[in-house]
Amino acid sequence: MNCKEKLRTDTRPLYLLVEERLLSLFEQGHFKPGEKLPSEPVLAQELGISRSTLREVLRVFEEEGLISRRRGVGTFILENRPRIIESGLETLESLDSLAQKYGLMAGTKGLKFSRLKADKAIQEKLGVSKSESVITVSRIKTAQDRPVAYMYDVLLEKYADWEDLVKNFKGSVLDYVLSQKISVSYARANIIPINCPGALARKLKIPPQTPVLLLEETLFTKEGENIGYSLNYFVREFFKFHVIRRPPQRA
Repeated sequence: MNCKEKLRTDTRPLYLLVEERLLSLFEQGHFKPGEKLPSEPVLAQELGISRSTLREVLRVFEEEGLISRRRGVGTFILENRPRIIESGLETLESLDSLAQKYGLMAGTKGLKFSRLKADKAIQEKLGVSKSESVITVSRIKTAQDRPVAYMYDVLLEKYADWEDLVKNFKGSVLDYVLSQKISVSYARANIIPINCPGALARKLKIPPQTPVLLLEETLFTKEGENIGYSLNYFVREFFKFHVIRRPPQRA
């Protein structure tokens, strides 16, 4: 599809559409690892975009290790490129769902459940008393059997049945909550770059102090009540997050 034609129904910036389209072509095998891409004029014409837009996308792909550009020779798809999951943070969606969209097999390792009374940190985070019961769920998320994220969720037990959650958990607390017909309205998220501590680095099989992205998220009902919160640690080479920003509405 011509990327400019897609703009008629998609309001995202053109360069994001081009990135998405090229990644899709890579994953579908239209361009294979080790293969040389068409010249910039030809590829830009096929995508229906300007060469300047294409060059910006190729620059980003080169920084992310997807391609190699050789002066006077051409642009090549790298053999062992990481497969990147890209998402707009405007949409509340699980990692499992995102991976499926990119044709990746998401998995779960080291799954642990626990039930406990809310400690001081949880009380402050969720605005509950110390008598409130919560369920915690921790696990390592994989894509194509490679660790890509570590997730820790705290869920108020009034929103989940312990036995049902343990029996029917499919890898995502968010997907489970949505399946229970809970009136999820929105989530408040903070994105925090951190250097991965040793214990977590071992779980993710990366060197200690490697930069990772922490997505700290709290779920709310339509009535504004807390449902739970999560701490999600993403290995940067596998993810790319973006936010669509718009100018303020004029009075």
